[in-house]
Amino acid sequence: MSCPWNKINIPKQVLTELYKNQRLSIAQIASKFNCTGKPIHRLLREYQIKTRSVSEAKERFFIPKNELKSSYWTQKLSTDQIAQKYGCNSGTILYRMKKYGIKSRGHLGLTKPIKISKEKLEYLYHDRKLSAVKIAKILHRSKGGVERKINNFNIITRNIDNRACKYKKFDFSGNLIEKSYMIGFRLGDLNVVPVKNIIVVRCSTTKKNQIRLIKNLFSQYTTPHFTIAKRGTFEIAVYLNSTFSFLLPKQDNIETWIFEKPEYFWAFLAGYSDAEGYLSLRKEKTKIQSSVLFGINSYDKNILFQLHKGLKEMNINSKPPSIKTLKGTPFGNKGYVYNQDMWRITVNQKQSLWNLIYFWKIYSKHNDKLSAIEKARQNIILRNQLPRCLKIELSKPKTDGFLRPI
Repeated sequence: MSCPWNKINIPKQVLTELYKNQRLSIAQIASKFNCTGKPIHRLLREYQIKTRSVSEAKERFFIPKNELKSSYWTQKLSTDQIAQKYGCNSGTILYRMKKYGIKSRGHLGLTKPIKISKEKLEYLYHDRKLSAVKIAKILHRSKGGVERKINNFNIITRNIDNRACKYKKFDFSGNLIEKSYMIGFRLGDLNVVPVKNIIVVRCSTTKKNQIRLIKNLFSQYTTPHFTIAKRGTFEIAVYLNSTFSFLLPKQDNIETWIFEKPEYFWAFLAGYSDAEGYLSLRKEKTKIQSSVLFGINSYDKNILFQLHKGLKEMNINSKPPSIKTLKGTPFGNKGYVYNQDMWRITVNQKQSLWNLIYFWKIYSKHNDKLSAIEKARQNIILRNQLPRCLKIELSKPKTDGFLRPI
């Protein structure tokens, strides 16, 4: 299995020295290696290094009293700033202050007021769209103090559409070929749900190239998030803005505009085939694959019939969709059954296959599928050279086709 996307390499003896001997916190170690705490947690588990409990971590996290008092009273740092300095959280600092008997500036009314006008605060918050945390860093004050100032000035807080986010989200490009591919791939293999104004795209797979495809598909619009589940599958979640609402419908239907131009149709078919399609090659004793079969297995009966009609308009002969597996048929060894009829569409005629894979290769984004397409292409070229074999035209297929809804 491949490594997690955020895995870092720290030798066991180094991690043991930092965590057990020097008693550094996970946050402090993460700060040293410019990463988050999750990779450090993972390495501790892998190396079977026993982690400290929360109470033990608080008790053993050492900051000298005079150093903490100087940071808080002399340097006038906030608990958040001190926590960032020592690589821990503000709760640990407050715990230490209470234990040492260091009084809080806030309780004594000694906290310096934030000197900023309403106009400047509105400029930072609304015009520059900075978060309260970033404004607090600029003013060298706490986040809570900035939030109180916003409330005192009666500044309208941003709604969720305009709130500062860790990862920026960009609008969809509007390219209809790209849109066609995305819709096809979504209907085949993506789970898409709305969460307030965010469009959440999820996928679970064991194939690394599937994850790479999704990353390449959406990384220009946001930052995809990857994890590896305990069962060993790759999990990906992508958070998009509302311009991707076209991905929400999960319907057994191809929208009519996709049939208006051949390139929209081929992009949709490539997306759907990258998710659900396959190419099988059957070997014979001659060590030359004797035949190639393109197929799509899906519950989407209507989509398969629409694809069949679309391919026919493009002079590609496909067998009419038929039921491959009946509803209620058991599969696997855990008592699962098919909850719907599984339908199938296939193409095996040589000229039709050549034309189909030609366009699939142009629009496909899946490395596994592109590899299978190249094998199928070489197979057809070899078979076209065999004696007593029906010769086909191995040139660029004609692109003229339907300009009407199917």
